[in-house]
Amino acid sequence: MISFIDLITNFCMSKISTALLFALVFQLSSNAQQNQVDSIIRDADVCGIQLIHVKNGREQDLNAGTISDKSPVKVNSATIFEAASLSKSVFAYIVLRLSDRGIINLDSPLLRYIGTYWRFDPKDPAFGKITARMVLRHTTGLPNWGADSSVHLIFPPDSCFSYSGEGYWFLQTVIEKKLNKSLNEIAIEEVFVPLNMTSSSYVWNSKFEKTSSFPPTRENIEAHSRANAAFSLLTNAHDYTIFLDALMNGKGLKPETQKLMFSEASAANRFNEKENNADPFIAWGLGVGLQKNEKGKSVWHWGDNGAYKCFYMAYPDQHESLVYFTHSQNGMNIASELTELFFGAQTCWVMKWLTYGYDSPLVIKAFRTELTKAGYNHASEIITAKKKNDPGFNITEKDLNNLGYLLMGEGKTKEALEIFKVNTALYPGSWNVYDSQAEAHENLNEKDLAIQYYRRSIELNPGNENAKAHLQKLEGQK
Repeated sequence: MISFIDLITNFCMSKISTALLFALVFQLSSNAQQNQVDSIIRDADVCGIQLIHVKNGREQDLNAGTISDKSPVKVNSATIFEAASLSKSVFAYIVLRLSDRGIINLDSPLLRYIGTYWRFDPKDPAFGKITARMVLRHTTGLPNWGADSSVHLIFPPDSCFSYSGEGYWFLQTVIEKKLNKSLNEIAIEEVFVPLNMTSSSYVWNSKFEKTSSFPPTRENIEAHSRANAAFSLLTNAHDYTIFLDALMNGKGLKPETQKLMFSEASAANRFNEKENNADPFIAWGLGVGLQKNEKGKSVWHWGDNGAYKCFYMAYPDQHESLVYFTHSQNGMNIASELTELFFGAQTCWVMKWLTYGYDSPLVIKAFRTELTKAGYNHASEIITAKKKNDPGFNITEKDLNNLGYLLMGEGKTKEALEIFKVNTALYPGSWNVYDSQAEAHENLNEKDLAIQYYRRSIELNPGNENAKAHLQKLEGQK
């Protein structure tokens, strides 16, 4: 006969065994995913990654590789990265907290708070219609970025969607003047201290000296000394996961405000761009992108500061999130694989909407191998030979353009120019290829050629505000 003591002992041992078994299974799963992440970044030529996945309250922290292509320093959980446009979601959270307290009205014209704004034409009344809500849902009519000294509207405010860092910069200026504080001071009070995000700042902090993913040189510190709500956040996956957890729980926001943030505020059908088959599945909330797929509704954002690429996706209903940071030009090309690895098989409409990655990665990989052997000045000859040997051979405009920008990011602008030249030869009807070639000429200080190709791009697309801004700057220097 089993005694009461034996029953209790067996019960406790059963509980302990179950807990140990669960921990062992989780560890085995984590190790397998670590190996898969290692493989994903290796195949995509990404130097390193810092990643955190949260599911059912359990946090999985994975780090791999080095902090940059030129550094032997390994990525760890403390490494500080540029958050790029992930900065926008944090700023949007700040604005909504201020709105909850009646400090700013989401639908009041922002110029009423400050009178004038140095980047706007005071003679154009349309600027006076822009509100905080329009900024957060990217319907201001402002381009992503204007010229150094000014910015012009590309469509009437609140009539279309067009992603805009300019809008965030403008709203930042309004908030700073309204509170008489700097953006970073406001962020410390509204986000970093309340959420205990001890490794985050919109400007350089000396405590990052030993953990920064870029060398703390005088030049780099100066470059990170000016706060910008659109892109200047410095942080790591640990801190950003704290922020995502707060978003999903609605911490610091009224329930109706959190709901508003995650509700569709604008359809993300981009101004002056071709329709994308991902458009029906993507929308914009207030400061966050929205996606609908087989798994449900998620909030997301991506970041792209040149060599810094980062991404987050969170499913509030399942309380599951993923965030990662890289210091690699190819850092966005792995997002689909990572979301499938951690969230399960699903359609990642986000990446189809953003159009990152190569259409034919194996074709580009083989092409790069031949370019390395023969020289980038033989790019056209290599493609001609491939087409002759295989009439079905094709290399897309998008893939060539992505390769060119990857090379520029690696400091190989002359090689990038050779790729852009091939692209304009193969796709002479595309305004975008001329814009890219012009940018390479500009980076090589070949101003006359840059002007020539920017003008050609504008001829093909009169709405190309990027080319207009660069052209205005270059012509002003002559």
